[in-house]
Amino acid sequence: MDKQPVVVFRNVGQLYFPQTRVECHYSLTSEHGWSSSDWIGIFQMGWSSVKQYHTYTWALVPEGYTEGTSVNHCAVFQGTS
Repeated sequence: MDKQPVVVFRNVGQLYFPQTRVECHYSLTSEHGWSSSDWIGIFQMGWSSVKQYHTYTWALVPEGYTEGTSVNHCAVFQGTS
């Protein structure tokens, strides 16, 4: 039996421009365990290593989150000028 993912990204775009704000929506299942080192990155197509990220943001625990529950959340990448 295949193991189900604990993080599911939703509405992922095919193209992002560096100058624009990007919202990354995702769902976490109740099996997810938060870590202070959790992060979400934007990668160029064809990446082969987690070190090849273009930018990243920390995946902070949502306010009011209860451990062991499912949650929908959003990480925001601010545009650069």
